[in-house]
Amino acid sequence: MIEPQRLFRRLRRVGTLAEDALLIVMLTVMIGLAALQIFLRNILDTGFVWADELLRIQVLWIALLGAVAASRDDNHVNIDLLTRFLPGRWQPATKVIVDLFTAVVCALVAWQAARFVQMEHAYDSTVLGNFPAWIVQSILPVGFAIVAYRYFLFFCKNLGKLLKGVAAP
Repeated sequence: MIEPQRLFRRLRRVGTLAEDALLIVMLTVMIGLAALQIFLRNILDTGFVWADELLRIQVLWIALLGAVAASRDDNHVNIDLLTRFLPGRWQPATKVIVDLFTAVVCALVAWQAARFVQMEHAYDSTVLGNFPAWIVQSILPVGFAIVAYRYFLFFCKNLGKLLKGVAAP
């Protein structure tokens, strides 16, 4: 039987590889399609009617997949003026507050994005001709929910460290 920590490390590695592979494939396809579209328009005076819409969809997916990948190791964009000006002893508490704030905001955005996707499903909106828009837009609630989950875990981890530091003599 595999011990739980080893299993979780293995699952994390597989998840990391899947995230990275999906990002690489989507970015490669997006760059290739954009280059092909530029070539077709500028050289051959033609192009794919659906390419611009697909490129916009890919930008959305890459942005959210990038946010998910960045949140994996707490490397997300961080504008935290407090840590620059507060003394070092306050920085762990600031980190806990920022992590909780990030988790709550992302959870709220995920909730609202899920409501948006439900409305798109109810209205039978389509993209790329007749493809259901809600499927394409499902990256919104999923991506933000994953980021919220990860920052909630960072919050718990950093809160535990903070409390251990406070409890230590």
